[in-house]
Amino acid sequence: MQQYRNERNWWTIAAGALFIIIAFIMISQPLASLLSLTFLFGILAVVHAVILAYEALTDRRQLAGNSGWLMATFILDIVIAFIFLFHWGVGISTIGVFFAIWFIWDAIFEIYMARSVRDLSRTRAFWTTVLGGLSLFFGFILLFSPMLAAVAMVMLVAFYLLAFGMLLLFRAW
Repeated sequence: MQQYRNERNWWTIAAGALFIIIAFIMISQPLASLLSLTFLFGILAVVHAVILAYEALTDRRQLAGNSGWLMATFILDIVIAFIFLFHWGVGISTIGVFFAIWFIWDAIFEIYMARSVRDLSRTRAFWTTVLGGLSLFFGFILLFSPMLAAVAMVMLVAFYLLAFGMLLLFRAW
């Protein structure tokens, strides 16, 4: 192990550089990046629908009470996949709405969870509530501006790729 300390991991360096390049491409081409994310989510919806169909066929007894939810989720996945894969304009607008709803859902969860933190620390509960409220506010802004939400999502993914690429470079160097 000692003899490998001064060697560079060129595969990790290449992967880190690739992540950074993709991040800059996403930043410079946000519409193409959004279209790619929409297509990727469409493929993931198809994969999820196939998994649900497989589970429905193999676990009929176990899923008997939940078959309605399973069927509804399967149909929703097929509709989402169809929209995201074949109607890109609607898919791009819809993905922004999904992102905003996720923001709102998470903010409501944080505000709700502030109650359980209150016994440990009133300061933590206060800041959890305040930051959850701020997230809720931004979630509603994103909900009423789906394109802003879509661009914010692209920028968050690009920032993550940039940060992860830099992490890989630092770790390999």
